[in-house]
Amino acid sequence: MSKLTNAAKSAERLVTSKLTSALELPKEVLMNLPLITLIGKEEMTIENFKGILEYSEDGVRISTSAGIVRLEGKKLLLKQITSDSIVIVGLIDKVEFLV
Repeated sequence: MSKLTNAAKSAERLVTSKLTSALELPKEVLMNLPLITLIGKEEMTIENFKGILEYSEDGVRISTSAGIVRLEGKKLLLKQITSDSIVIVGLIDKVEFLV
């Protein structure tokens, strides 16, 4: 990507961020950012996800607009999947955000 394209995208994110703050609107809606909710070490909900990249009982990788969310744990299970959210249950040991 060219420097001009990166600068334009950066400026667009800044304007959108300031607009959402001024209007008190949720950033995850206007900026299509993932909203991640972790309940203890046993349940995670990711809203605004793009897709499932990897799934096993020991690890899950989810693609989002902000990058990849990787979970490691034991007995991980995709409890619920809708068009805009996913719920993962099990014993979550580690959460990583990969760009």
